[in-house]
Amino acid sequence: GGIRRETPETAPEVSTVLACIRVLAEGVSSMPLHLYRIDSNGAKQTATEHPLYKVLRHRPNNEQTSLELREQLVMLYLLYGDAYCEIKRNGNTVESIHPLHPSRMVVERIADGSLRYVYREPTGRQTIYQPNNIWHLRMPSLDGVNGLSVPTMVKDAIAHARSLETYALSYFANGAKPGCVITSEAGTQLPTEAAERIREQWERLHRGADRAHRTAVLPGGLKIHELSASNTESQFIEARKLATITICQAFRVPPHLVQSLDGATYSNIEHQSREFLTYSLMPHLRRIEDSISRDLISENDLVPEHDVHALLRGDSAARASWYQQALNSGIMSINEVRQAEGMNPIGEEGDERFMQVNMTTLKKLAAGSVEAETENETEQ
Repeated sequence: GGIRRETPETAPEVSTVLACIRVLAEGVSSMPLHLYRIDSNGAKQTATEHPLYKVLRHRPNNEQTSLELREQLVMLYLLYGDAYCEIKRNGNTVESIHPLHPSRMVVERIADGSLRYVYREPTGRQTIYQPNNIWHLRMPSLDGVNGLSVPTMVKDAIAHARSLETYALSYFANGAKPGCVITSEAGTQLPTEAAERIREQWERLHRGADRAHRTAVLPGGLKIHELSASNTESQFIEARKLATITICQAFRVPPHLVQSLDGATYSNIEHQSREFLTYSLMPHLRRIEDSISRDLISENDLVPEHDVHALLRGDSAARASWYQQALNSGIMSINEVRQAEGMNPIGEEGDERFMQVNMTTLKKLAAGSVEAETENETEQ
């Protein structure tokens, strides 16, 4: 029936697409999302007293955790280009947020230039939402309203990957063997009906992985010839690798994170993982944070921020070396080091900062030499 038309609904059936959206959605949602209050000096404190903190950090609604909701939203906006939540408020206070499926949402720009969100309920009834009742998370957009759907943009690459998976399924369903030809002795002509009957019996007895290597009994004068694999079949593995890399490029996911390990080594995996945070996850984190600031927060001194320290830690030796330098130069306190490692503070004494004093400027060193000479002359 030809190449299947790919849509955001069907794309996750292709294993590489599912792997990519899981890597991104789980990577984003597994990071704690905090709400900070910024004081006049620029210092930030966790705004645990604010009602929105609980909604974002722990319980967005009665059915989902913060991780589950953010995981769902990222998967939806990767597939459809947009993700939406209904915001339920009590006055200016956000009480809960509830996901709305993007396949049912249409965003319209009305005569006064503002947006309205028209949602088709499962019952068929339409609900119209004003912008202040919608949290809208969008992928990169050409019109500033609707995000680009990755599966729609690269539907041909996904269709190619699906066709390769279908071919592999058929190939292994036939025992991972190429086709066979059954021939008769020279000068012997099998009637058409007899040839069809023999072919059907052969396939019934030997087609499929669970029937491979069964003993064959051929009527007199018949011989079986196994066809060798063609050049196309011998390049099948390379074609699947290329299809995987193409989809990974579209989602900006390093191939080694979806188990395509060509070019990955023990020495560069950590570097690639840090690049994944910087170039793949960080844009999604910033989109989420900025959309929260726009749609959910009315106070100017509140800022949402993901905790990325866990992915930035690196190996234990590198962390220990950095912490030692940070402690010795007064950049961090003991409590800040403990917090970065997920440990509790040790009290007020842990907030002290230390600095080594065996270094000085040339100016002070010269001044010190003059003072020493003056003291020596006085003593004499």
